Amino acid sequence: MSTDSKLGMPGEVLLIRGAPLDQNCKIDVRDGFDTPRMVVNGTASFLPYVPELLSRARKLWLSSGEWTQPVTLGRLPVINYMADADLYEAALRKADEVVQLVNRPAFNAPAAIQRTRRDQVAASLAGLPGVSIPRTIRTPAPDRATLAEAIAAASLTFPLLIRPAGAHGGAGMIKVDRREDLETAKVRFDDGPVYVTEFADFADADGLYRKARLVVVGEEIFLRHIIIGDSWLLHAERRAQNTQTEEEAALAAFAEQTCPAIRPAVMAVADALDLDYFGIDCSLRPDGAMLVFEANACMNVLHNSASSPNMWDAPIATILAALRGLLAEPARWRAQPPAAA
Repeated sequence: MSTDSKLGMPGEVLLIRGAPLDQNCKIDVRDGFDTPRMVVNGTASFLPYVPELLSRARKLWLSSGEWTQPVTLGRLPVINYMADADLYEAALRKADEVVQLVNRPAFNAPAAIQRTRRDQVAASLAGLPGVSIPRTIRTPAPDRATLAEAIAAASLTFPLLIRPAGAHGGAGMIKVDRREDLETAKVRFDDGPVYVTEFADFADADGLYRKARLVVVGEEIFLRHIIIGDSWLLHAERRAQNTQTEEEAALAAFAEQTCPAIRPAVMAVADALDLDYFGIDCSLRPDGAMLVFEANACMNVLHNSASSPNMWDAPIATILAALRGLLAEPARWRAQPPAAA
């Protein structure tokens, strides 16, 4: 690789995208005349909502293999769009070389994303004031014996959650309640590394489970939604009936009531992860603590699957406005070149 000496025009950025290790993507086709859209897993998911960024971006694609040809780069601020440390392990290493070479600010710097594997996040956040996070290990799982040995070596306490590395939305995840159940658990062996996480029961006094998605944009904190259900495995389609009023009230009260109380803990997480834009899925406990399930940059925050108008229109619009403002100001990004630090 080499750099040229010409600085980019004001507003121009270097947008880094990559191919996941499995090389898989899908095509999103909608009825009508719109062009089909390629969907790549494990990204920061905001590009469809900030089309103005694409018009001023020089786009650099990185493969999951070794460098195959020299790349000439202008000295431009870097926006890294790769967000999953498992899926983009190799491409993120190359992206970090690019950041070091151009010596300009970097948004969601590749080096920071590399440290957001589930096991590394659990280790980084352990012990932070106001934060609780279950212990997690990442281990190869070629067979049941290897998996059992890794669990025993880490002294993990059952129940455990086991999921494939690089999977999201509960895909492939199973709950193993007892050690003896591991003998018959339907684990996907020989399918790459898995994460094993101690299960934390977060049912509230009324028997319901509540999972909040917080979104950090620079120094700002937002509540994207809160899913309330009667099962610990919560997704949008698993909302319990008659919980809309409570969720609307939580969204309305967040900025003035909830956020000031949890801000120190959330910003401690942001400082530990060193990311500009990311989400935190958590349970806000009655004692004020934040039980973190995951924290990373590849959460789908801006997509609203419900027909407007709805309660999520306003938080999404506010998050998008904050993100657009941050993307436009490289001086506010966390990763600054040494000369500007």
